[in-house]
Amino acid sequence: MSVTDLFENIELKIRQLALKVERLEKENLSLKNENEKQKVELDLQRDTVNALNEKLLDAQKAITSKKNEDREHSEQLKQQMDQYIKEIDKCIEWLHNN
Repeated sequence: MSVTDLFENIELKIRQLALKVERLEKENLSLKNENEKQKVELDLQRDTVNALNEKLLDAQKAITSKKNEDREHSEQLKQQMDQYIKEIDKCIEWLHNN
């Protein structure tokens, strides 16, 4: 193999490597852009998840509060009914005695 052939072979390999480097740089840029888009999407999803978690916590607090209110209201109604029953019993007793 002559020196000229060696130089041509080296030159060909250099061009091939240059093309490969160019292709890899484009691919790298494309992947970086895709990665950035994915990061933005992930941030949006995290924000959505956080907002939904807050709504869930608010709903759970509201349900717990409502249960407590219902329990208190039920207790008040029970006491009121007990009072009415006592008054009715007194009225019945009075009617029996008179």
